[in-house]
Amino acid sequence: MSTQPPDPSAAALRPPSPAPALDVTASVRNALKLGGSLMVTYGIALAVRLLLPRVLGPEAFGQFNWASEGFTAVFFVLVGLGLEVYIRKEVALRPEHASEFFGGTLLLQVGLAAGLLALMQGLMAAEGKSPHLRLLVLLLGVYQLFFRCNGTLAAVLHARERVDGLSVANIATKCVWGGGQLLVLALDLPLPWLGVPILASEVLRAAVLFRLSRRHVGLQFHVNARGTREALVGALPFFLNEAALAANGPMGIFLLGLLTNTTEVGWYGAGWNLAGMTLMAAPVLTWVLLPLLSRASSQSPEELTRITRRTLEAVLAFSIPLTLAMALGADVWIGWVYGEAFTPAAAVLRLQAPILALTYVAMVCASVLTVTGQGWRVTRTSVVSMVLNATLNLTLARPFLAWFGPVGGACASALALFTCEAVVVFLLVRAVGHRAFDRQSLTRLGKTLAACAAVVGVHVALAGLGAPRLAVGAALYLFLVFAMGAVRLDELRGLMRLVRRRGAPVPSTPA
Repeated sequence: MSTQPPDPSAAALRPPSPAPALDVTASVRNALKLGGSLMVTYGIALAVRLLLPRVLGPEAFGQFNWASEGFTAVFFVLVGLGLEVYIRKEVALRPEHASEFFGGTLLLQVGLAAGLLALMQGLMAAEGKSPHLRLLVLLLGVYQLFFRCNGTLAAVLHARERVDGLSVANIATKCVWGGGQLLVLALDLPLPWLGVPILASEVLRAAVLFRLSRRHVGLQFHVNARGTREALVGALPFFLNEAALAANGPMGIFLLGLLTNTTEVGWYGAGWNLAGMTLMAAPVLTWVLLPLLSRASSQSPEELTRITRRTLEAVLAFSIPLTLAMALGADVWIGWVYGEAFTPAAAVLRLQAPILALTYVAMVCASVLTVTGQGWRVTRTSVVSMVLNATLNLTLARPFLAWFGPVGGACASALALFTCEAVVVFLLVRAVGHRAFDRQSLTRLGKTLAACAAVVGVHVALAGLGAPRLAVGAALYLFLVFAMGAVRLDELRGLMRLVRRRGAPVPSTPA
């Protein structure tokens, strides 16, 4: 791959060249670069997210979380248009196509954003929300517009495998995001100021990504009605799935703040900040798993089945102990990280913890269905989950708050999301069918759950011991899963060897 950037004007005059041969090594190298930048940016974001609740307190953090993760996120799902997946699919083969729809779709996104911002401000005025909260929502709404547009530009660079500058831009702008928020907290500025560094970081990222896109892909701003229409129609299925997935989590936060109060949102958000730490491996799993399953599917159905079953075993072996530790130690983790003001959030975290294992299983099953040409089935499942989540929140939030008092509404929202994820896993596993589990994997899952039950029993029996019982439970869990054969080190090592050979053909015999 040449390191000399092409001249954009020359690129625009040249006829489209045939698609190059697949360079697996370059793809893996780019995935590692993006993965490295993801880990750095995730670390910065995690540090700020864990600090914000402690400094702001439940009420102010709830207002911020409702404005950022709930209200604006739900409305601005519409602005994405599903373009990112479409771009990675089409622009990889037709780089000139990006300039054919970029201008038209950008104008459409700006128009949608303006209408949504006006609607959101009107709704908040009707609800009697404070001017500070309305200003914060305005800043975060403009941020959402830039965030969606930056997703389009980043997808163009992904499609053309030009990610060096993108990785650096991700880290630099996240430093602006995190450093600016820490400065706002240190100066004790009013709540709307937290939106300023968030918006500024995304505006800076937009300038960098547009320059990189012009340099490496020759991206031009043209309004082409035909190209815009082609992109919108081609992106429609991706848009429906993306909108359903993106709205699912924020939908609960939005409705929780609307139906109860922002303190409930603060407790819910504090729990989810901790629970979400265990989803750190999710993007990396997707990057590794999809190519692996694609090659296995092209080789033979039997190979795809074998890798699917063993991957689900490994995913459950990884996620179940994390879920167990998060649930049993909820009061300890909440107290250590956030302090006594967030003690009620421990009940929410216990309900959120099982969602983590279910999410990993759903990711594997969705990947299998995608590589076997059943992407619309995944989309339908996402839509069902979104509708169910909204229905449960509308039904349970206020009754739970009345029955159980403070934190009841947050528990209702967590229970709704857990129920939705359980339904998603059921539907996806049923769609995957016999490929998901065999006798070996079901037996090991049963042994793992038996070990969990034993650990829970010991945890309850040692209630007077306090935090040290978590260490006792961890040691007991490890002893039981290895003693009963629920986890075998030799097979885990074999799976890791298989993953490391992702650039080579999938072996026909078990590792």
